[in-house]
Amino acid sequence: MTTATATAAPRERAARASSSAPGLGAALRAEWTKLWSLRSTYVVLALSVLIGAGMSALISLAVGVGGEEEIPAGVDPAAQALAMAQIGPDLAVIVFVVLAGGFSAGEYATGLIRLTLGVGPRRWRPLAAKAAVLSGVVLAAGLVVVLAAFLASQAVLDAYGMATVGLGDDGVLRKVLLQAATLPVFPLTALALGFLLRGTAAAITTAIAVMWLPAIIGALLPDWVRENVVRYTPGTAVGNVVGTTAAASPTHMDPWPAAAVVAAWLALSLGAALWSLSRRDA
Repeated sequence: MTTATATAAPRERAARASSSAPGLGAALRAEWTKLWSLRSTYVVLALSVLIGAGMSALISLAVGVGGEEEIPAGVDPAAQALAMAQIGPDLAVIVFVVLAGGFSAGEYATGLIRLTLGVGPRRWRPLAAKAAVLSGVVLAAGLVVVLAAFLASQAVLDAYGMATVGLGDDGVLRKVLLQAATLPVFPLTALALGFLLRGTAAAITTAIAVMWLPAIIGALLPDWVRENVVRYTPGTAVGNVVGTTAAASPTHMDPWPAAAVVAAWLALSLGAALWSLSRRDA
């Protein structure tokens, strides 16, 4: 009887601690405060706009100075103008990845992860809170980045008398909004990798490799590999969601199946992060 009571006592204490632990709302407020208490957050957001708008404007300037001969034969000038607006945000996502990697893995370096997990025994809550806060910030900042890059690039092209596109043109606003909506994909991947690898540099490097390497290496591979393997990698799937992949490319996929591939990759990475949080000590 005494043994049974002694065994039940820790379980009762754990149950009371779990029931009295702060809920998801408190976790969201805590992660929001953590993110905005970092000076690097403000630096990253400023850099994202500078890189996004600046790189699109510089590339448009190079094309404008070169004239029409800078546009490859057979390429629609309007499509080229939109593509130049999208290059800057594609590069700016790197700084969001840096922010995300530090947001999760940084807590292991400082030891703050012990407090984060100690406050709430349900370990899915800090992961969900971090993912929600990061997604909201990147979505808001990403929309600014994408619009700034679009306006800057089209202004430069127009100054040189090159073909431009407007947000009211057919399909342009949709692609701009889709690019902004998909910007959190790789920061969320970096967030998950931070919990898995427990190192900021490792999480950032791996996320960038996942983002860029398949496309770089895939260009050197046979078409059947690109069609059956590279097409289903995260970066390629995101490009198909936005609509930046040519229909004739072996890696082309319709937007909805591509969105399903992106969702599957996010579920896999965040699920692995949750497993790591649940099974491994801080």
